[in-house]
Amino acid sequence: MKLKFRGTVRGHLFVTSALLAALVACGGGGGGTVPITPPASSTLSGVAATGAALANASVSITDSSSASPCEEATITTSALGSYTCTLKVGKVAPFFVVVTDPTGDTPPLVSVQTTTPAPGAALTVNVTPLTTAIMAQLASDGNALTLVTNRTVDAAALQKVIDNVVTQLANVLASIGAPPGYNPFTTSITAATASGTGNTADQVLDVVKVITDPTTGKLALSTVSDPTPIALATATTAGSAVATPSAGVSALSQAAQIAAQAFTQCFALPVSQRVLTKDTTLTQAQGGPEVNDVAAACQNLTASTANSAGVRFVSNGFSAGQFFYGILTDDNMTGAKFSVPEIMAFYPANTALPSTDPGYFDQAILNIRYVDANSNPGNLITIARNIPATSSATRPTTWWLVGNQQPADITLKTIFRRIEQLNSAVTIGTAPNRISTFQTGMQFLINPRGPGSINGSGQVLSRVRVSGPGLPGNGAASTGLVFGTSTGVQSSMDLYSKTGSLTGSQCGNGSTSNCPNFWLSRTAGLSGSSATTLATNSSAFTWAQPADGADPALFVKGAKYKFELFYGTNTSPTYTYRKTLLTDLVPAIQGGNLPWNSLGPKSVAALDPNGSLTGVQTALPVDWLQNVSAQQIGGVNAVIDSTFLSFGPTKFVPRGALSAILDNTTVPAFGPTTANRTLLFNYRMLDNSNKSAAYQYN
Repeated sequence: MKLKFRGTVRGHLFVTSALLAALVACGGGGGGTVPITPPASSTLSGVAATGAALANASVSITDSSSASPCEEATITTSALGSYTCTLKVGKVAPFFVVVTDPTGDTPPLVSVQTTTPAPGAALTVNVTPLTTAIMAQLASDGNALTLVTNRTVDAAALQKVIDNVVTQLANVLASIGAPPGYNPFTTSITAATASGTGNTADQVLDVVKVITDPTTGKLALSTVSDPTPIALATATTAGSAVATPSAGVSALSQAAQIAAQAFTQCFALPVSQRVLTKDTTLTQAQGGPEVNDVAAACQNLTASTANSAGVRFVSNGFSAGQFFYGILTDDNMTGAKFSVPEIMAFYPANTALPSTDPGYFDQAILNIRYVDANSNPGNLITIARNIPATSSATRPTTWWLVGNQQPADITLKTIFRRIEQLNSAVTIGTAPNRISTFQTGMQFLINPRGPGSINGSGQVLSRVRVSGPGLPGNGAASTGLVFGTSTGVQSSMDLYSKTGSLTGSQCGNGSTSNCPNFWLSRTAGLSGSSATTLATNSSAFTWAQPADGADPALFVKGAKYKFELFYGTNTSPTYTYRKTLLTDLVPAIQGGNLPWNSLGPKSVAALDPNGSLTGVQTALPVDWLQNVSAQQIGGVNAVIDSTFLSFGPTKFVPRGALSAILDNTTVPAFGPTTANRTLLFNYRMLDNSNKSAAYQYN
């Protein structure tokens, strides 16, 4: 309902003002004027958090007239995620709050306060994924921002949704000791930061995740220990109860806060003090450069055989000193601030397994996020393990970063790409593989020269078979995708087979191609109905075909995939292990809703067949315009052959960069038979997904 001033209040204020004016005009009866004490200011305050505090985020507060009711011209959250709005006199509820993540990694968070505070009183309005989801249940289109745009909210219906959702969460709230009468909108939150732990109201956000059920497309709840979607309650449907989380979840939340403190203390030191020795002579197959001695403040960041954890950190074949080498040796990381790691997944201990099996212990996937000294975001994702009897007075937790303990450099991701064709003459009819489109799929980055590329017998990694939900064969024995390389030139193995066979026809030309992607679907265009209509898949080998049996609906967060590693001519795998998909596959038709950066003038010139850069380029300048809602660009590639088969090596760019020089490859000239050029911009994603935009002229 819309809340407005009552007419009698306006009349009372007018009469009082007129009477005061009359008293002043006649001298006040000779006794002087009576001092008038202005009413005390009312405030709205709260915390924006997703589990960890959402720091330095823009806060927009509006009332039913779409105007700001706050005295402050601008409001930004503090390092603790808190904000305060001093209400102007006479402003009444509802007050809508929208918080925008400065990194663009988190969608806008939305909340509302339907009560007008008394003069001098303060009311709490938290802004979290949970408040956003609850408000979305009241919007006709399922978008919480619609309520803000329409400037109205049904307070009674809102309270009913809140009551139903809190009932759904009763088991979770009891397990973590949440405060009595917990309300996600109004219960005070102390958000966790690197310098302090949060309260149990904040811990709700660590444990409970708001997701979209991939089978229904509707909002749902899950926990870090159980990703099963539970439909979110509405004003008219109570919804099912969310299961009690594993006992190890509470201890993990505290350990994540300790980790943030430890990382911040380590990176408070300059490189010369935090890195004592390093080895830059190690080959790619050995994992590359390694930091092998660090300052005392950095020594217990990960498990090792030298500390009480007794387990050596290994992640995709990299040691701790190699995994963290980039940030440990980066001067821009001095003074970096680390937020409390996001708990992306939790796996409770299975004591039925042998004690030598990693699954015997509680384990979790943590997303370690930070901002560097220039306020540019970054992250690292790894695995933590609960190792009993390893806490101490100086490190009061049994959780340690141990890595995935896997031997080879292999990464599994969802991938989403925008392709924009700048030549208007190219259409889906004239060149179906060159049209503007949004496309989505899976990416398997298998390093053919990195750790694990050579086994103990000196044999070279030759094939990797991947099977699991949604892939051809859907996980049956000896089915799935097979990747391999025949040259050693590729930075990633190429797709060889979609039948599970270890023999096949390598994608591309076998020397410069890199085909790590398996595309599932694409749209007919970028705008209007064409952006929400799927086009027929390309006939290319890397695209899913009807006969492949691939199912996009099965690529969901938490799905597990089996990787079999074959060396030399062996037909039996040397290693077999599993990886977890950390993000849901984004449907191609959602591309128009994602935030994108745009081309800068240098990039436009590079793609102009009639411009000044049409010749062979060995140092091609490119640039881009940053959309404040989009992620930063992390690297740029360009087509390096006339047949549009291959991209050159990635030119990685520093965090926060808006331009680059492609001096690591030769970009061919435009010409009668090579009238094409493509630039691929890779986004710096913080959730383990891949997002890119390709701009081309053919």
